[in-house]
Amino acid sequence: MIGADDEHPGRPVHDSGPHTKSRLLRLRHAVQTYVHNVRADFELMREGRAKYLGDSIAEDALAGETLKRIGLQMMVAIRTMHLFRDAGFTTGAQVTSRLIRHVYAAEIHPASRWSPGINIVHGNGLAVGSGAQIRHGCVLLHNVTLGDAFDKATGVIGGPTLGEHVHVGAGSTLLGPIHIGNNSKIQAGSTLSQSVPPGSLVRPAPVVVTQRDD
Repeated sequence: MIGADDEHPGRPVHDSGPHTKSRLLRLRHAVQTYVHNVRADFELMREGRAKYLGDSIAEDALAGETLKRIGLQMMVAIRTMHLFRDAGFTTGAQVTSRLIRHVYAAEIHPASRWSPGINIVHGNGLAVGSGAQIRHGCVLLHNVTLGDAFDKATGVIGGPTLGEHVHVGAGSTLLGPIHIGNNSKIQAGSTLSQSVPPGSLVRPAPVVVTQRDD
């Protein structure tokens, strides 16, 4: 008996084996993770605006709020980049990273790890390196850098890990494989290259004012 593939020897044989099933499962998991993470980001934004601004945003307003809120738009873009990454489409992740850079003036490495439920406020100038890890409940303002750096003490190159509910103020720079404890606040303009325990308040160095020498 002649099979379908024998009748058309020039036609490629469709791969329906374990490798294809594995790819499909990976894609399915990536999509499920994407949907879960976007919803978690939206919920954190709703909670924050209700707590600090008195806003009442409906639970089903994700699409409309994404159109209005730049920070939420950025989170959706970052989740899309990670969707491509998790599904194995490396080029798609890299292209999305470049689009984020051009559209939002933010540079987010595809390898950075973002837990569900993160909030970006403003967001322009945000730079997040490949080694950064950001946990649930974190809030990042504009011009924040979470950069990879070399730690002389350990000989390790890596990026910061933000514990849960860490607030990073505008213009702050966090460098190296450091850990920021849960519920800490990094005030605007701070530079940090060492780990801090949970519940820390990190203030920037005081401004030094001297007489101008003309």
